[in-house]
Amino acid sequence: MCVKCFCLTLVLRSEAVRVLRNWLVYCRQRGHAVALHHNGRVHRWIQLWRSHLRASKIRSALAVTGMLSLLPFFEWYKPDVPHRMAAIKQLEEAMPAELLSEDSEWFQAWKASGIDQEVYLPRYFRQLDLPGGTRKCFTSAASMVAAFYKRVNTQEQYEAVLRPFGDTTSVYAHVKALSSLGLQVRFVDNADAEDVMEAIDSGNPVMVGWHHRGNMLRGEPAMCGSETEICGHWSVLHGYQSRYSNDPSWLMSDPLGLPDIERGTHNPALSGYRVSVRQAAFHQRWQVNGPRSGWAIFVEAQ
Repeated sequence: MCVKCFCLTLVLRSEAVRVLRNWLVYCRQRGHAVALHHNGRVHRWIQLWRSHLRASKIRSALAVTGMLSLLPFFEWYKPDVPHRMAAIKQLEEAMPAELLSEDSEWFQAWKASGIDQEVYLPRYFRQLDLPGGTRKCFTSAASMVAAFYKRVNTQEQYEAVLRPFGDTTSVYAHVKALSSLGLQVRFVDNADAEDVMEAIDSGNPVMVGWHHRGNMLRGEPAMCGSETEICGHWSVLHGYQSRYSNDPSWLMSDPLGLPDIERGTHNPALSGYRVSVRQAAFHQRWQVNGPRSGWAIFVEAQ
């Protein structure tokens, strides 16, 4: 393949990935059933396209042109490779200050996708796949975070780690279990949106506990559950959209399935992976006692 054709292939393939992602975000925000049904399939297509481009092809093109293209570097970016992180930091320090401004043209184009920042979760776990899963949202959410830091591969593995420390509904049992995996863990009951965004900006997903019942469209208050249900629900926030707009949203992975934040319901038949939820509605369920009253568990690698 000639160098010009190879570069054109990179651009077209990256543009196709961008268009598909934007379409998924648009449809998820509007609850389009077809897009939600095919969500996992489209993501597999994206991964397949990426696998067709090899690092060896980048090296061969570089040898001919003598110039670097940043697109392939973004395609294969992994945040857990130290020398690559150091290289990105070196590039940042060498860039002109105007390119690092939030008003710069490239950053405005980046935000046009609708997602300002995202921490990619490699695994999504459904709580209903576990025995007694109706009460194990906390275990599944913690498993997603533990898998992100490559401490476990399955939620069953994490459940075995959790068992000596206490029940799935115990905050402190999960804090101890995650800490035992060599992670820095901090539980707070006074979190705000800026705290979560700061963690996501640093590359860390955040576990949040919220009241998932009560139909707010009917004027009902956010409730943690019925008399027969465990009080509250846990999910993972790992991205945010339209931060500077009048209607920002979170990117959430919910282990119970697709949430309907306004109505206080879930659809377990549909995936809760990378779901967009409006912050204005979600905060009524997360910060039930007003600003800076959200339950959150912040986790970092040591």
